[in-house]
Amino acid sequence: MMLKIILFLLICFQVTLNADILTYDKVFKNLKGIKEYNNENFEKSEDIFNENSINNPRDGRLHFNKANSKYKTGKLEEAEQEYQMALKDQNFRNRSETYHNLGNVKFQEQDYKEAIKQYRNALIEDPENLDARYNYELTSRFLQQQQQQQQQSQDDQKSDKNEEQQEQQSEQQKEDDNQDQQQQQQKQKQNEEEEQRENEEQQQQQMKLDEKKKEEAEQMLKTLLQKEKEEMKKQKEKLNVDKSKKGKYW
Repeated sequence: MMLKIILFLLICFQVTLNADILTYDKVFKNLKGIKEYNNENFEKSEDIFNENSINNPRDGRLHFNKANSKYKTGKLEEAEQEYQMALKDQNFRNRSETYHNLGNVKFQEQDYKEAIKQYRNALIEDPENLDARYNYELTSRFLQQQQQQQQQSQDDQKSDKNEEQQEQQSEQQKEDDNQDQQQQQQKQKQNEEEEQRENEEQQQQQMKLDEKKKEEAEQMLKTLLQKEKEEMKKQKEKLNVDKSKKGKYW
């Protein structure tokens, strides 16, 4: 079953005439403001209470009523200020109700810790304030739920951060692996190019060596042919000389 919070705002109806404290104008405006408030004309009631509190700045009851109107129009910060002004009046009797309404302001702002504090103050002023007791207990549950949600949110953020870190580490590992692979491929390519260059150099050297050997072989062959030619020439010349000698004795 969904729990409901009692946001109970009390209007100060204590307007007993007292010549030392109240004036007719103040009483009349206060009653007029209360009428507008009861008719849910909260902005009009706020204007009336505001004018009345300006003329009577030390009367806590007027600040209290003004705060209630501001609360109803959603001006929570201004309402809080007016409740605090009401509490400064030592003769103001509705202190428990004021603390209770301050708790309501803080509850609306989701400041549950401060709301609990104000409900506790209300119970200190009046232990029989059942609305304050109910809201105190209920707000304690809201605070517990809020703290659990905050803890869950922190855990989720931590988990998300861990996942993000893991993803970053994974991405970094992939980059490192890719970089290593690229380096290996580059190194392999360099080795292949170096090996190819060495092979080409060896082939060129071998071709030069073969060419040199070929030239040397041709030179040797040429030299042999020349020697053979010269030798044949010498033999021919010798043969001619021998023939010539043989012819003289005939």
